[in-house]
Amino acid sequence: MENHLQYWAIFKRRWLPATIVFGLLVTLSIIRTVRETPIYQASGQLLFKKNTTSSLTGVGNKLGQLDASVSGNPLENEAAILRSLPIAEQVIAELKLPLNKQVLLGTLEVINLKGTDILQLAYTDTNPKKAADIINKLMEVYIENDINANRAETKAAREFIEKQLPLRKAAVQAAEKNLQKFKQENQVLDLKAEATSTVDILSTLDKQVAATRSELKAQTARMQSIKSLFGLSAREAVVAGFVGESPTTISVLGQLQDIQQKIEVAKLTLTDSHPTIINLKEQEVILNAELKKRIEQSFIGNSKRLNTATDPDKIVQLRPQGLQQGILGNYANIEAERLSLQVKLQALNQVIASYRQRANTLPQLELKQRELEREIVATESSYKNLLDRYQELQVAENQQVGNARIITPALVPPVPIKSRQYINLLQGFIGGIVLAGATIWLLERIDKTIKTSESVKELLDYPVLGSIPPLPNQGLMSVVPEVIVKNNSDSPISEAFQMLQTNLRFFNPERSIKVIVVSSSVPKEGKSTIAANLAVAISQLERKVLLVDGDLRHPSQHRIWEIPNEVGLTNVIRSNSNLEQAAPEVVANLQVLTAGEDTSNPVALLDSTQMAVFIAQAAQQYDFVIIDAPPLTVAADATILGKLANGILFVVRPGVADAASVEQSKELLDKAGQNVLGMAINDSSVNTRYYSYK
Repeated sequence: MENHLQYWAIFKRRWLPATIVFGLLVTLSIIRTVRETPIYQASGQLLFKKNTTSSLTGVGNKLGQLDASVSGNPLENEAAILRSLPIAEQVIAELKLPLNKQVLLGTLEVINLKGTDILQLAYTDTNPKKAADIINKLMEVYIENDINANRAETKAAREFIEKQLPLRKAAVQAAEKNLQKFKQENQVLDLKAEATSTVDILSTLDKQVAATRSELKAQTARMQSIKSLFGLSAREAVVAGFVGESPTTISVLGQLQDIQQKIEVAKLTLTDSHPTIINLKEQEVILNAELKKRIEQSFIGNSKRLNTATDPDKIVQLRPQGLQQGILGNYANIEAERLSLQVKLQALNQVIASYRQRANTLPQLELKQRELEREIVATESSYKNLLDRYQELQVAENQQVGNARIITPALVPPVPIKSRQYINLLQGFIGGIVLAGATIWLLERIDKTIKTSESVKELLDYPVLGSIPPLPNQGLMSVVPEVIVKNNSDSPISEAFQMLQTNLRFFNPERSIKVIVVSSSVPKEGKSTIAANLAVAISQLERKVLLVDGDLRHPSQHRIWEIPNEVGLTNVIRSNSNLEQAAPEVVANLQVLTAGEDTSNPVALLDSTQMAVFIAQAAQQYDFVIIDAPPLTVAADATILGKLANGILFVVRPGVADAASVEQSKELLDKAGQNVLGMAINDSSVNTRYYSYK
């Protein structure tokens, strides 16, 4: 409730400028409505759907389809395109309109009908045919641009693929050459078959190695048994066998044996130096050399590698031992077979090693071959896809593919759209209210004065002795304030002054108050009016009251009471007149002492000893002395008089006093050590019905 009263008080203060602003805006809206020309609106509709032509031909299925935007509604993108500057410029150019593209777009409306894939376009203009032409041309331009855009995208894709096809084909050929080179370098036909056959071959070779080793062991055992039987090596047995088979060698060997026998017989009777023995030994040497020569010439193999078996003496020794020719031949055959088996075993091991080495490389070769084959498959697939896409784009490039079609062309509207009179008036009314409120708010922000009694109480911690309702004609410069307590003692305002004088009298029961100074922070707060009415209210209690006009700069009590001002306070202080003569009685028990003659130095006069003596005498002669002093922020008169009185009654008028002046006045009073009795709030917003109780 308090907030509503506060707003009402603000409105009462600012009703005049707010009313002017409101009336001006409403008037302008009425004028606009009267002068407004008829407006016509043409509309058309575009349907966005899947490209059926592409679906039927199977070519360009992606063309003409709307992609979802970030917000999930692709129609918003198309609506923005319809409202784009290039579209507007093309429409204006083709229709040769003397129109700015910004103005055209500002009047154009594009709406997505809820729950459909339809965009509705509307344009308003004073010319109905022009409005219809703009909508139709706009839809045509949009569809044409959309088809051209699809064609451009298709062409760009085709040209790109056309450049990529030779590169992909070369990549396929390179991959095939790499595979061919790999097979030639690694002798690869079929790695899987080769791996299978390699396993079979290795298995067969392993079996052959096992059989060869077994046979080699058997031959070695036979050779060892013959060797242990005759005590000769294999080479010796071979040489002995050879000698037994050669007739010439046998003849030389027989001669050698005969000479050796003769030497043995001769030694029985002759010495070694005997010529016969010497001759026999020479023949022995010759025969040994001849035997050795025949063996070396006839022996198959390298004669340099013959050992002691070529010694004729050894051969002679073997011959008489009875070594059978068949056994010696068998022994030699066994040795030859054994050597052959060793060579075979070595060869088999080499073959197995080569196959195993090949088998170990097969996994890597197979992995490499697969990699090359995959590369061929990938490049062939890419090349085939590009080739198919290229052929598809060649066909799609010639299609008339678009994502929209006109379902409702714009017709020339026969009648204007619904009148905007009510809308204009409503806009003017609402705008007037808003602007009037803004005016009130701006004036309140600019105005630094205190607005309410509550604001006064928040700024000052002085007790409120009285709240005076607004007085009639208060604030008008040409009207003298009315002493309403004298003229209408039963009014609520008079009751407020009675309450004020009561609070003053009982403010401090321990100390009687006889002399008070009435002042304010700034002029026009009604301090003189309050002083006059307060004096009358106290005099009505049968108390003798003296009202002194202490405002020597701008006196006003003589005008309020309509009495002369030739003799007054200045005359009494200068002893040019006595108090009884200078202060006439205006009502019963109330005398008024005006300011008197003008003085050039009011401060010196008020701060004189004569002034203090005057106040002391007046306090003795009267029950109550009220001094009307100048505002505190204007002159120091009030603080001087306050030191001579019992206290100061501080008058504050919301709407006139500002916070800075009030705070400055309080600071002056505090620094001067003044006794502030309390506040009298003039022109208070308190409801006057509380003062009309009967």
